[in-house]
Amino acid sequence: MRMLAFLCAVILCSAFSCQETKDEMIETWWINSAKVECTGVGPMQCLQIQKSEELEPDKWLLFYDQIEGFDYQPGSIYQIKVKVTDKQEPIPADASSKNYELIEVISQESDPKLRLTNVWKLTKVGEIENPTHPRNQEALTFEFNASEGTYFGNAGCNTVRGEITQNDGEKLTLGAGAMTRMACMDMTVENAVTQALPQVSSYTIAERKLLLKDASGAILMEFLAVD
Repeated sequence: MRMLAFLCAVILCSAFSCQETKDEMIETWWINSAKVECTGVGPMQCLQIQKSEELEPDKWLLFYDQIEGFDYQPGSIYQIKVKVTDKQEPIPADASSKNYELIEVISQESDPKLRLTNVWKLTKVGEIENPTHPRNQEALTFEFNASEGTYFGNAGCNTVRGEITQNDGEKLTLGAGAMTRMACMDMTVENAVTQALPQVSSYTIAERKLLLKDASGAILMEFLAVD
């Protein structure tokens, strides 16, 4: 009788353990260095994640939930282990059916591409030093947002807005930007800027100076940090 009771207890315990294993998963995630705007129930800021062993720069997915115990700090790329479990019912209609809990931070490293994020004053383009707007003589500025992958700048007479299509902290490619269509008598600076932008292949930042370079390493544009 005792042996039968023992066997029943083992069977029940095993069944319970199997159920726990089925409802619980341990996953390895990457967390990107910046949150981005997204829309859940309303506008919000979302983490960007990858569920993989190896990081792939173009495979980020939006994550609309919270990771319990994870003290996220922007500016770093994380690799973490996450326990994923089912929530107990009833589950609100606008909520996830899963709980996410931090198990371990495997690594945390500064993201070099975020150094580009700033407002920069254009100090030289080609052979033109300290270019200014032809109408008001104000300095020309560019704003790069590495986390959102965008740039916006004063090209001279007009402004230009576009995407950063590649940025790994050294290599840099700027997509063709959309420009306003103002006409100015002197388009010298604007022509120099619009010719330089599509040639950008890499960059360096040192002592608050940003240098944009072509594929041969020649300097196309020089900037000074405003902030």
